Amino acid sequence: MSVYLLNKILYLLDNDADFRKRIKEDPEGTVKSFPLTGDEIEALILGDVGTLYQMGVHTFFLNHLGRYEMFGVNRDNYLERIRSHMEYDPRFELGAMPLQYVPKES
Repeated sequence: MSVYLLNKILYLLDNDADFRKRIKEDPEGTVKSFPLTGDEIEALILGDVGTLYQMGVHTFFLNHLGRYEMFGVNRDNYLERIRSHMEYDPRFELGAMPLQYVPKES
């Protein structure tokens, strides 16, 4: 798994206008130029935010897909897509994402 590369692609999407243009013009070709697994390429090209999240991609970077409306992800469907791969939490219905909590090791 290449979580670092997935995060890097999304970082470049936000910070490199030339890269963003290349992705818009040839999304599949641009993504395939990175040494990603078939599952990673598929999840990215399909805009499968939930699967990317489960793979370990940071939500800060995933949000760039909606911001630039890449791979079918937009502001209207981002939350639905990411929540579809998370455990149910009643706070979802209130419009609040649950806080991520990582217990400290003693």
